[in-house]
Amino acid sequence: MKRVKDIMSSPVFQVEANTTLQETCKLMLEKGVGSVIVTDNGEPKGIFTDRDAVRAIANGASAMDELRTVATMHDLVTVNEEVDIIQAAKLMAEKKIRHLPVTNSNGEIVGMISVTDLSAELKEMQAQ
Repeated sequence: MKRVKDIMSSPVFQVEANTTLQETCKLMLEKGVGSVIVTDNGEPKGIFTDRDAVRAIANGASAMDELRTVATMHDLVTVNEEVDIIQAAKLMAEKKIRHLPVTNSNGEIVGMISVTDLSAELKEMQAQ
């Protein structure tokens, strides 16, 4: 069984909580990613996803609003890189999340997996 580290994307992009919505969306577009880790003084505190961006704009946020006002800034759910992908998929389904930061044995964020990554891997497993 493959482990999370076998399918994760790396590097993970991080932005400070005082970064603007516009700067963050521009970075995500340039890097081709659907999420970034939100930090406060370099410490991971939350996650901001493409869905958060849509929700923020729909709710009237300004492009100049700080990320801390629109990102998920509590209860950052992570998974260890050694966990098998089925367990990671179960965690994502249970928590109803589409992007999951991956940590190493030191608790440092080293990657990200998404439902797209998991579905591609499960499709490949089914074909074998």
